[in-house]
Amino acid sequence: MTGPEKKTALVKRRTEQILASAKRIFAQDGFRRTQLDHIAADLNVGKGTIYRYFHDKKSLFLAVFEQGIALLRRTMEQNVESITDPKKKIAAAVENYFKFFDNDRQLIELMMQVRSEFKDDYRRIFLEVYSDYIVKIQETIRAGINTGVFRNLDVEKTSEAFSAMLHGVLQDFYVREFGPDGGIAKKELLTDKIDAVTSLLMEGLLERGNK
Repeated sequence: MTGPEKKTALVKRRTEQILASAKRIFAQDGFRRTQLDHIAADLNVGKGTIYRYFHDKKSLFLAVFEQGIALLRRTMEQNVESITDPKKKIAAAVENYFKFFDNDRQLIELMMQVRSEFKDDYRRIFLEVYSDYIVKIQETIRAGINTGVFRNLDVEKTSEAFSAMLHGVLQDFYVREFGPDGGIAKKELLTDKIDAVTSLLMEGLLERGNK
């Protein structure tokens, strides 16, 4: 490995370390209570090290969120995109979405924080993914209609309702997971909701003869 390659590898490794530490601390303590000193201490580095990679606390906070959303996007693409059967594709989308967030509860917390603290940035980051994601849902629904598997529905409104249902379940899960005192109210899994959500979606989508 050449000198420049080593430097690039070091920058990448250090960036990942900062993001991982920041994600855990932001999720645990919240954006407002977290200081860059806390993250630097966790990594056993000087605060100046973090400033070499991120301009300020906000840019680091948003970078953590963007990293999580990018991973969600890749996960959905890898596990859902290759499926051609519309019914199986819808079911796989629900399953992978809930499994992803079950394995990354911190990202749920960060998502709610970003939406609360920086609404414009939340819209920008979320809509970049949403615009691509909603088109894929529309394509799947349209394919199901064209093959006679799904009922003849308004594709745009149905795809928006599909997305809203998944996001709504995620928000409800977040609210219900914590009690009034901030402690965990009830240990639940998003994956426990897969069958119910999939069944509800299919009941609305499928032609009568395909139910």
